[in-house]
Amino acid sequence: MRPELKFTTGMAAALLASACSEPQRDGWTAQGDTAVCTDRAGNRVADNQCQRQAHAGGGASPFLWYFLARNALIPPYGERVGGGSYARVPGRSYGRAPAASNVTRAGAISRGGFGASARSFGGARA
Repeated sequence: MRPELKFTTGMAAALLASACSEPQRDGWTAQGDTAVCTDRAGNRVADNQCQRQAHAGGGASPFLWYFLARNALIPPYGERVGGGSYARVPGRSYGRAPAASNVTRAGAISRGGFGASARSFGGARA
């Protein structure tokens, strides 16, 4: 029985090590050619910003369409785009990013915990 336990533990350790060494990508993978809206700094913004400009006409737009190929990373709002181009590839049709990718990156959320109150648990003073 012991050799099986060592093998199982060894396999688990190897799997954990391989999963931890793989770089984590934040964002979504484009399932097809995708257009996302960016500001002039290259940060992703809501697509309606680019659509609104198309209907307004005239003048230089503060927003630009950025074109991503299939399997490219779609960043959350406010994150810098990359891996694509501001120029469309001739002959390709571009869809919009999926609704699930229309989010911003959230910071860590603190919901309490032990903190200072842990010292006086049960009414006793530390």
